[in-house]
Amino acid sequence: MLLKGIVLLCCKTLSVERTESATFHILTGKKSVQTVQDIHLYQLTKYYGVHRKLERTVYDRILKELHEEGFIIRDHTSLTLELTNQGEAWLQEIKEQLPLHYFNGLKFKSSAVLFLERLILLVQTFSNVGMNHFSFIPVLDNPLVENWVKEQYRLNKERISIYLNDLHSELLPLLQSIKGKEASIFVDRLSGHQYYGMSWEQLAKNYDMTIEDVQILLTGISHKMVHQILENKASFPLLYQVIEEGNNKRLMTESAYKTYQLLEKDYSIENIALVRNLRINTIQDHLVEIALYQMDFPIERYVPSDIQKDILAAIEKASSNKLKEIKGLTELDTTYFQIRLFMAGIDYVEQTGDINVYN
Repeated sequence: MLLKGIVLLCCKTLSVERTESATFHILTGKKSVQTVQDIHLYQLTKYYGVHRKLERTVYDRILKELHEEGFIIRDHTSLTLELTNQGEAWLQEIKEQLPLHYFNGLKFKSSAVLFLERLILLVQTFSNVGMNHFSFIPVLDNPLVENWVKEQYRLNKERISIYLNDLHSELLPLLQSIKGKEASIFVDRLSGHQYYGMSWEQLAKNYDMTIEDVQILLTGISHKMVHQILENKASFPLLYQVIEEGNNKRLMTESAYKTYQLLEKDYSIENIALVRNLRINTIQDHLVEIALYQMDFPIERYVPSDIQKDILAAIEKASSNKLKEIKGLTELDTTYFQIRLFMAGIDYVEQTGDINVYN
């Protein structure tokens, strides 16, 4: 019901102005100018990339079900969707039951996935080695996650029991902040000593849900947890460490990281340039670099919403990804720095391959 509700909500918001593929591209986090523009213009950023592995056949099946239930009208000529009165009534009926407020896809779509994977493998590894059981099959096959957990073990191998107790103390209030069923699903996904967490299929069967609903629910729970941890870092030192490392700050240049540390102390661009004896342009370059690796970088502090819309409109009109052309198509007093920063913040660099496309 959760995924179906989100699909219907997106279809309602987009109405007949976009094809039925638009919602699929939003949910899977497609990195295209059109999709990025849609999530901003229609205020659907929270659902961007919330089900990156959603198969098109599953999505089409959901649309078929919604149509057969009389909730949507499908125009097979224009390939658009329109919500019916019956669909509107059903959406209003179930909307309050769905944890829609958990999701923040644009902000956490990548980091929350990595956070959950690291947490799962961390709990499994420390639970086993804490019982002197060093021969177990990791539940995840991700070298990057495995290497991170190995590093945590190296740093904490003399205090495994203390670490696990502290981790439990941090997780408990997060689990208490969500519904009991949701907390149970989250915990049942974890593995421990001589115990393997449930698979997607097992969770779906055990909780009478579809596999897709289980997956998207855990994504939402992860988003909510990451948000709570970032809002109160001092209360979640271990979990924040998982997130902080997940931000790839180690990939920053040393100079950009120094700028990042000053930003954390609420220094302005001008003050950082003064303190570090660097040009403002250099500090702006650092901010663009930081935005690539920091999930909660405050883009809006430097790029107001009207400027963001201006940039998106210019990108849509542009025939290339070159900054000079995009800048020429903006209508407001938009700067090159704001364009570069905005592109970095929406992961646009992954599409263009280079944020420094000046010529």
